[in-house]
Amino acid sequence: MNLIRGVWLGCLFAICLCGEGLAAPRSEVAGLVRQISRTNLETTVNRQIAFETRFMGSDSNTAASLWLKETMEGFGYTDARLDSFKVNINRTLLGKRFILNDLTQWNVVATKPGLLYPDRQIVVGGHFDSISLDRLQGDQDFAPGADDNASGVAAVLEIARLIQDVDLDVTVVFAFWGAEELGLIGSRHYANAARDRENEILLMLQLDVIGTRSTTFPEAFTIDTSSRYTSEGNLVADAARDYTSIRARRSTGEGVSISVSGCRCSDHQSFIDTGFPGVGVFQHIQNFAPHINRSTDTLDKVDFSLVEEVSKASLAAVLEAAGFPARTPDFDGDGEVGFLDFVAFAKMFDVLVEGDEEVRFDLDRDGFVGFSDFALFALNFGRRLK
Repeated sequence: MNLIRGVWLGCLFAICLCGEGLAAPRSEVAGLVRQISRTNLETTVNRQIAFETRFMGSDSNTAASLWLKETMEGFGYTDARLDSFKVNINRTLLGKRFILNDLTQWNVVATKPGLLYPDRQIVVGGHFDSISLDRLQGDQDFAPGADDNASGVAAVLEIARLIQDVDLDVTVVFAFWGAEELGLIGSRHYANAARDRENEILLMLQLDVIGTRSTTFPEAFTIDTSSRYTSEGNLVADAARDYTSIRARRSTGEGVSISVSGCRCSDHQSFIDTGFPGVGVFQHIQNFAPHINRSTDTLDKVDFSLVEEVSKASLAAVLEAAGFPARTPDFDGDGEVGFLDFVAFAKMFDVLVEGDEEVRFDLDRDGFVGFSDFALFALNFGRRLK
């Protein structure tokens, strides 16, 4: 990590990932959070159920991946792509044998570039495949996966829709994972490739099974991560506290569910295992949900009021972590960080931030326009932002 990147990372985490650091809801974030549409969430879950199955290797799974790509393109994500990988597996689950050899599957990936620091990433994901473990491999023509995980995919799509038109400091990558149900295969492929590319991932947020409300704690949901990434988990818990009616609750009480290595139950685990901060968001961990991974996981099992609240908490967490509204070094708004921007910046150098005008030049958000802001400006000098 070089000096400039170290300055930025330290400032971002000091502001966003400090547990109790979110002092109060911010109006800009609250305004976007209010735009989460329950109608959109319901429509998206219904569309996925209409495939009847999204079991890996099925024609409907392929159709679902193409539909996701086209949906992201419709939102304006021009780089939406299929990230292919091979599946080779021989597993027995609940007495059912699943054998797949040399099968090509896909993750669907799209990117919202950050304006200030595009090399740093937040990954927001949910798996789109489904499975019915009450059926044999050859009888997977009905695996509706309404709660697991059409609900999470609907939330990711809604977040992507709202983020597309706003400016953020850092890049947000949206990923819809393939082949999760038989071993987190798609996300492991992606996480390993991200490690090999030396991607700088600040946070991976996974939404999985978010549609069944607990009868014991109806306002509860669960956040899972490893002991290394407590602050990242707390970011989501704080966002829920500040912007929603739900609260993170683990089996022993309030807060983030933390273990040494994570729950090993969804795609955030692939990132934890690869050395990236991974956080999983689920319905309450102690909630009895017998429909999960069964052919009974149908639309009537989904509580859209909970899906809406989890979507809001996740959107708020992403906005806080990604730096919203963005602080762009293109101070004159001509689309390029150039000499005139430097002149404007120089006039504000070495001042305390007390008003809206100074805020624009406080790129690291520490309340002072100083050398660390200049370092970030210099990093972007000569870059076109549009």
